[in-house]
Amino acid sequence: MKTTTRVKKINGHEYLYEITYYYDKETRRTRQKSRYLGKNVNGEPVRVREKAKTPEKVYSYGEFIPYLQAIKNLNIQEILGTHLTYHEVRLFLTLLFAGIHHPDALYSPASWYEGTVLSRIFSGLKITPQNISRLLKKLGEGSIHLSICRSLSQITESEKMRITMVDIPMFHETSWHKGVSHHGIEPIALFYDNTENIPVGYFSSAQFLITSDLVKAINAGVHLFSGKKGIIISGKSFSSSMNLYGAIFSEIPVIFPLNPDHDLIKNEIKRYRTDLMHPKNLKIFRGETLFVIPVNIPLETVQLKGYIIYSPRKEEEIRERFGQDIDLILENLNERPIYKWVNPAETVADVARIYEPFLHWKIQDNRILVDVKRKALSKYLKNCGISVIMTGDPECQWDTCLEWLEERAETERFLATYIRNFQVFPLSVDSDIMRNGTFLVAFMAHVVNRWVLEQYTKSGLLSIYTAEKIFLELMKIRLVGLGNDKVLLTGLSSRQKEILDTLKWSADI
Repeated sequence: MKTTTRVKKINGHEYLYEITYYYDKETRRTRQKSRYLGKNVNGEPVRVREKAKTPEKVYSYGEFIPYLQAIKNLNIQEILGTHLTYHEVRLFLTLLFAGIHHPDALYSPASWYEGTVLSRIFSGLKITPQNISRLLKKLGEGSIHLSICRSLSQITESEKMRITMVDIPMFHETSWHKGVSHHGIEPIALFYDNTENIPVGYFSSAQFLITSDLVKAINAGVHLFSGKKGIIISGKSFSSSMNLYGAIFSEIPVIFPLNPDHDLIKNEIKRYRTDLMHPKNLKIFRGETLFVIPVNIPLETVQLKGYIIYSPRKEEEIRERFGQDIDLILENLNERPIYKWVNPAETVADVARIYEPFLHWKIQDNRILVDVKRKALSKYLKNCGISVIMTGDPECQWDTCLEWLEERAETERFLATYIRNFQVFPLSVDSDIMRNGTFLVAFMAHVVNRWVLEQYTKSGLLSIYTAEKIFLELMKIRLVGLGNDKVLLTGLSSRQKEILDTLKWSADI
């Protein structure tokens, strides 16, 4: 007997039937029997009565699609699997997704997990504080993070890297504790593949306080993570001449901001001040109007290249804020009675705070009279709105420098927020090891997030939607769990189809 599946259209709806052909000896003809399979839903039979049952669960799914694609394309599950057990890999990825999608879920990750598609992809996962602590401790011990990063770096084929320096707070500061404290800032060097534009490795740079020593360590890191050439992106404005010249004359080019009042650049700013707003210098960066002037500073054996960047918006914001704050301080202090137990200098300093150097005061008829030091304030604000970026790579244009420095700041915010969210877990035992393990999860989340953003950029979607808009559109896609252990995907809107088709991704689970 031959069996096939046939689609029948009844009242505008498609139904699937199993057709079985057999030979009828009495009539000596081939006949057929049909058996109802169910309604045609994406090519699969679903019995109408079963579908009509009240859904048992609705799972969050759409927002996971981009990140599941990243895990697959970067072979992250396989890379982690060489160091962790099957259960630990799934727990690692669950924590990674929780931190990206729903930071509050880390207060009760097991409850969050049950309402997401992860409970079907990683079914039977046991998420307990004990299991999480054991995983973080294992991740933070030894050099497991270097092995994982080394495997990750071998996926890409680019020889060029950029190294981004970020400062991450590694433990929680309470607002009520005002005793002796430590800010717990951990300087981290992140290694990015320049072609794929994703991070592939990292190490702590806390022990390298001298720039020349740091550059040597970074150079070794470039080769460790399969690179040959690198460029360093630093958010630090070097104040000492030793570290500044260490950056300028280093074997790896360094891009860094420089204080406009620094001796290296202040004469150049004075020279070009009248040309700052000339139309020939007008540029647009991320929708903002800027004025950019390239400068070359002869320095011993090198020509140091840099850019003077003026932002009218930034100057207006700074001047407006200063004006409002100082007016408020004068309003609160002037004509205030001063009693014999009050120290007027302490009062002005306490109320004015950072604005105290720009004010002068006197006591008259037991009342305090405060006014503004106009020259001091004018001198301080003369360079507001002006930024200076220096680059050790003469080929690096102003917009590339700005883009990489903005990326550095965004990365720092992402990782700092991720680490802070993880601090709901008790890290008092083996705290350094636990924090190291936590950072590895945060780093892999950053890898996944950067890969997704890069796909949005390459596809051209960001010319139509923002990354947040894409997330919100995909977030509407749900899985509906039926009573027969089957799931149905909610219908896709035209926007959702457009997004997925452009990225060449499928919503099928």
